[in-house]
Amino acid sequence: MDDWDHLLASSESLVHGDPLGMPRISRTMDQVQQLSEKLVSRIQHRDTTTDGLASARLLSQQGVNQRQLSKALSNFEMKATYEDVYQTQHPNVDEYLRHVQQATLLSAIHEAQKDAASAFDDFMDQCIESDWARDREKLVHTIMPVGGTAKSHPNRQASLTATSNTLFLEAATGSASMDAKAQISDQAKRYGGVVCSVNKALVAGSQDQLDAVKAFLEACPEEDKAEKRMTMHKTWCLLHTMSAELKRQVSGSDVTLALNMGARTFLEQSYHQYVRSELQQHRNQGALSSSSTLAQLRAFSKIRAKVVGSDRDLDWEVLYLALRCGHFDEAIKVAKDIRDPTCSMLGHAPLGQVLEQWLQGKQSLPTQLQAQVAAECRHQQNDRSSSGPVARQHKFRLATHVILAADPNLADQVAREPTVIATIEDFMWLKLHMVQPTASSSAVTSSRLSPTSSSNLLSPSYTIAALQEEVLHWGPNFFSQNGTQPLVYVVVLLMSQHFGHAVQYMGSQAELKDHGAHLAIACNHLKLLNASQSQPEAQINAASQMIQEYGQALTVKDARLALEYYWQAAAVLGGTTSVKERLLRQLLTESKAYGSLLGSGGVGDSGALSSFIPDGRERRQVMEAVGDACEQQGQMEAARELYLAAPNPCAALRIINRQLSDLIKPAITDQAAKEELESLLMRAKSTISNMQNQQSPGLYSSRSRDQECEAFDCLLTIRELLTAAQRQDFNTVLQQLHSLPFIPDRQGIVKRCQDDTNKRLHVAIKPRLSSIISAAHKAFAASRQSDKLSALARYAACVDCIDQGIVSDINKAASQML
Repeated sequence: MDDWDHLLASSESLVHGDPLGMPRISRTMDQVQQLSEKLVSRIQHRDTTTDGLASARLLSQQGVNQRQLSKALSNFEMKATYEDVYQTQHPNVDEYLRHVQQATLLSAIHEAQKDAASAFDDFMDQCIESDWARDREKLVHTIMPVGGTAKSHPNRQASLTATSNTLFLEAATGSASMDAKAQISDQAKRYGGVVCSVNKALVAGSQDQLDAVKAFLEACPEEDKAEKRMTMHKTWCLLHTMSAELKRQVSGSDVTLALNMGARTFLEQSYHQYVRSELQQHRNQGALSSSSTLAQLRAFSKIRAKVVGSDRDLDWEVLYLALRCGHFDEAIKVAKDIRDPTCSMLGHAPLGQVLEQWLQGKQSLPTQLQAQVAAECRHQQNDRSSSGPVARQHKFRLATHVILAADPNLADQVAREPTVIATIEDFMWLKLHMVQPTASSSAVTSSRLSPTSSSNLLSPSYTIAALQEEVLHWGPNFFSQNGTQPLVYVVVLLMSQHFGHAVQYMGSQAELKDHGAHLAIACNHLKLLNASQSQPEAQINAASQMIQEYGQALTVKDARLALEYYWQAAAVLGGTTSVKERLLRQLLTESKAYGSLLGSGGVGDSGALSSFIPDGRERRQVMEAVGDACEQQGQMEAARELYLAAPNPCAALRIINRQLSDLIKPAITDQAAKEELESLLMRAKSTISNMQNQQSPGLYSSRSRDQECEAFDCLLTIRELLTAAQRQDFNTVLQQLHSLPFIPDRQGIVKRCQDDTNKRLHVAIKPRLSSIISAAHKAFAASRQSDKLSALARYAACVDCIDQGIVSDINKAASQML
């Protein structure tokens, strides 16, 4: 029953409903406005793309205002976080920092690779520019123009023209040399000028009149290097002082003693300059006394002792400083004023008088008085009762007496006192005073005591050999402070008269190698290089090699200046003719500067070599000897230029013929070889012209001259023949064959041609014989001349220098034509 009631109610509601069947929906005004805005938002972007419509529809369905969204996005700013730069998938801070460090290292490596690539590119550019300059220099020196054209002709007389190439050589080499000299540093130019002066004195035999060391000193100005204790200028000053003392010695005197005196003088002058500089820095204390030398020494002693008091408290120190600075008059004056009871122990001789005798004996005392001073030294050494300032003066008193006594054992004790011996220069000054004027046969080795050593053993007789052994024992690291002051060790070696070792050590130091080459030249000029008894031959060879390497670096820049150094390298090795020839040959092959070194061979132009060998006959002999050596070594270009400059045109033409023979075949197809051949042809024609006009034909026989000229004519014909064969112009080939007397064209002369070829054919023509026979074979075969081909086959079968493959082809062609 309930179901019927419900169905009835539903039917009534349908009866009273909308006739169209649309349900009624109740909406408020707010709802209607909201729905309207949704409808507007759906249709306002109808002109957008499909994706834009879809997004607008979606935003409208969700009730999002698209305008407000666009405005918000326009003001939005995205910022990177650490996670965007570095990955943060690390469990702890250490791994994160390690990752950051690795990334930083990789970045640095990439930057370094970029810098290395850039530096490599710059280096390659410099190498290319250097190679280009070297090639240009070689080209300038090898071109030798003469008049006439390069066209070859069988008749030599019709094409020979005689022109001089001297002016061109001078202009070409001169301009190239001016461009290259601009690359030489000012220091190298100054040194080079001194080397030129040394060579001039060597050639003139006036070495004693030239002060080469002083010239080197003036060529090496002082540099402002505050961090360096020793400079090259001071090194030259030392050698100049030693050489000056050596020149002041009379003939027959001890050279070792003179060099020792010069080294001490240099140390004394250097210490005097040090005293003056210290007084300049302490002007207030330096002005305590007058400007006299003795007052300056007293002021300096107070600065060192840091005391203020009576001058009598520092008398012994002032006396030692006077000796250390070389102020011997002041030292005598101080010694006479010293009031010390110990002075009475010197055999009742006042100390001032002892000093006077010491100076009169060239800083050496008589044996008896020296023994008395040594006894006083031993007494002072055992006296240890003093202390404080008195002990300080006691050390200087002992040092003064040790210098007078020249006792090496006691000098070892003084050398351990830093108050007295504070520097290596002080140590060397003390040691040089211990060296005896003459070497004793009973002398033994040194105690090898350094300024900080504790040994007290020393030979009673201390010689220069003992000092040299001691210096070598401590080595370069000790004296140069582990290589930071290399010139200090050089100076020590020079003071100990280790000139060869000094040059060797400078050669091992890159920054001193150039100076070492010039030091070797100066020492050789003074005849000091072989003074050392330790491996003198090795030292001389090393010095010569160093000078030669320096000159080798100048071959491209200035070949004339390089010759100056090569000549000095030969002088170090003894200056023999064989050494000079060997080094000259090496320089010529390296520099190719034949024009500037040898000249063109004309009158009045003998090149730079003439300044070293003024005598023309001797110079010609040297050139020919070097030319023979170059020819034996296969250096044909250098041999040719040497023969031309000698002048020996016959030998030069022999070389040119061999070079022409090598170039004839490749010049047919290669343009570069053709240009080189044309240049050689011009050189050959000029050489023949000079040979005909030469006033002294006795240098060679007329037979040799005729042989070389005939060979040149044959080579001209061979060139024409092979060129015609290349373009298959067999008529020209047949014409040129008539000009070659050693090629048979009939059976009757085959035997004679065979003998001429095997016994008398020129060495420059034999290498081209196979090509000539091949061209003749093709020409005879093309012209169907069977009799000539048969004669050629008999000839080729009996000549050893013809290729057997060509012989087989000729025999085969001859048999086919029969």
